[in-house]
Amino acid sequence: EEDEDEDEEDEEEEIHAVRGAAAASSASALAPPLQRSAEVGEIAASRLSAAQAAITEALGLPQELLECLARWEREQAAAEGQWRLKQSRMYLEFEERKRRLQEQQMGQRKKLRESCDAALRPLYAEGAAVCSELERLLVGRLCRLCEHAPAAAVPQQMLPGPLARVSAVSFGQFESPLRAPGGPSRVLGAVPVSAGILVTLSKICDRNGIAMLPASDDPLAGFSRSGRGATEVKLPLRLLGARVKLLTEAEAQAAQRPADQRTFVVRYAGGEHGGPVEPVQILPEGISLAEYDISFAAGAAALRVEHRTDGPVRCRAEPAAQKQVFASSPVELYTQEVDPETHNIVQVYFSDLRDQVAVDVLNLTGTDTALDGPETCSFESDATGTALNYKIVVRDAAVAAVLYQEDGRVRPSPFVEHRLPAAGSFVTLPDGALGRLGQLPRGLVVAREPRDLPEHPPQWAPAPGLRPKGKHPAELPGLVDVSIVQRGGAVVWPHHECSVPVCAITAADSARLRQWHAQWDAHLRARSAEAEGLAVQIEELLARSKAAGGSGRGSSSNGGAAAVGNGSSGGNGEGGEGGEGGGENGAETRPSAKEVVSELTETYGRLEEAQRELLELQAEGLSEERLASLQRGIQRYAALARFG
Repeated sequence: EEDEDEDEEDEEEEIHAVRGAAAASSASALAPPLQRSAEVGEIAASRLSAAQAAITEALGLPQELLECLARWEREQAAAEGQWRLKQSRMYLEFEERKRRLQEQQMGQRKKLRESCDAALRPLYAEGAAVCSELERLLVGRLCRLCEHAPAAAVPQQMLPGPLARVSAVSFGQFESPLRAPGGPSRVLGAVPVSAGILVTLSKICDRNGIAMLPASDDPLAGFSRSGRGATEVKLPLRLLGARVKLLTEAEAQAAQRPADQRTFVVRYAGGEHGGPVEPVQILPEGISLAEYDISFAAGAAALRVEHRTDGPVRCRAEPAAQKQVFASSPVELYTQEVDPETHNIVQVYFSDLRDQVAVDVLNLTGTDTALDGPETCSFESDATGTALNYKIVVRDAAVAAVLYQEDGRVRPSPFVEHRLPAAGSFVTLPDGALGRLGQLPRGLVVAREPRDLPEHPPQWAPAPGLRPKGKHPAELPGLVDVSIVQRGGAVVWPHHECSVPVCAITAADSARLRQWHAQWDAHLRARSAEAEGLAVQIEELLARSKAAGGSGRGSSSNGGAAAVGNGSSGGNGEGGEGGEGGGENGAETRPSAKEVVSELTETYGRLEEAQRELLELQAEGLSEERLASLQRGIQRYAALARFG
């Protein structure tokens, strides 16, 4: 071993000697050029100094000052040169350290990646097998998206959500974790963790059966920040049952419209020579205009229609014929039967391009006048001289005909009469909420004899997101008050009060009413049970306090400091001893009288709130005698605790 060490040392000495000789030879080879360049630099510097000295002498400054200035400039140049050299060396050292650190990091990352791939590959293979099995069961099935968990008894037509198809099942990996859009991401420290298996749903139709606009055909797909325009929805598998209802084959066929009714068609007027474009009719029939945003911002050729909740849909713009009235679109009337001879037309929707539309009414109840008779078809000017455009004919508490006049001719128009429920009835809104209808406002009153019905204007603020479905007379705002009692499957208390267009309400069916009454009864029982529980809690507190004070062994207002026994203070002392012992135990196990009074006061305050809520709910609460008894008991105990 010693011989080997000596050999290694000899080899190192030889290597150093060779390197030193090479360096010396290279230095000797570079010496003449460097020496010549140094001489040239000195000559140039001396000439420059001489020229600058000649220029400086022309200023007439003292020689001593000039020498001092030259000396200071030389010292400044030398000092700054040294520090610039140090700065350059430090920068080169930092760059070298950075390069070595980057190489070290790249090596460590490569090792981590190789180890991670080897460890996670079996797990990913198992996940891929699970996803394949799930795809076999789910991919291709139609489903209905819901804002809330769908109940099994609710038919799919009543679920307020778009129609979608399961398109893929996937899971995130270490390099690319997947998270459901819009949902909170799980985080391990500062590293995002995959949200498990995600199911991708592709929206097919909106909640009205209109085909969704694919992202490839949407020029604004990359600019939407709200996620409403996304045609794909990713949901964690563990939340799929709460947000989606899978449809059977029969339900899937019933949920889709015919192929010719899956495009939102807007018939418009105007737009010539850069003029405004005005939509006058939408197809297919029966769709509420309040649910959609129609934009002609880029012209009629670039029409964009977007459902307010589900996103952009397929649409097409068609120029309307040069007509003032579109007879193919039925006039929609929302009416109330006041009595057999009086009809209240709350709202009228019609497709008419005329700026001023005059409407008249005629009641033929109890007469033999024919619908096509001269009296019925007579369109005379009103009191202001304005020609009538529409006439609504009522007979036997129902709308019998709607006539319109165009180009001097009177024609019948198709119409649909929607009978509004009576005030106090339960109605449903487009979002599935259940409410109680208020008083219907006064509209066009059709009666045999003049009648002055109460006006009943809406008292509450309009509900956001609900608008009239079309053009209507300005004198008929068509808003009605509704008290929302249930939303999202939960009781709304206090009830939410708002006003909505009459076109947005639908009479609740018997199944919905049975479910609501059962839920409301359960809500009342829960509130009554809460009040009863608070009363029992107060009675138990009073009973325990009375028993502790009546025994005379350990009752005190401060946890045993001033005990009270059976005997008087001047007796044989047994009571005092018992009181002392009881006081010590009471300080350990029983709350003080002050704490008991505080608990009684707080509990009674909650009981009063529960009793007040029961009265507002018109439910049976606690009797007045029981409340008075509890109040007297609390007052008596508080007085004893204060004065002993």
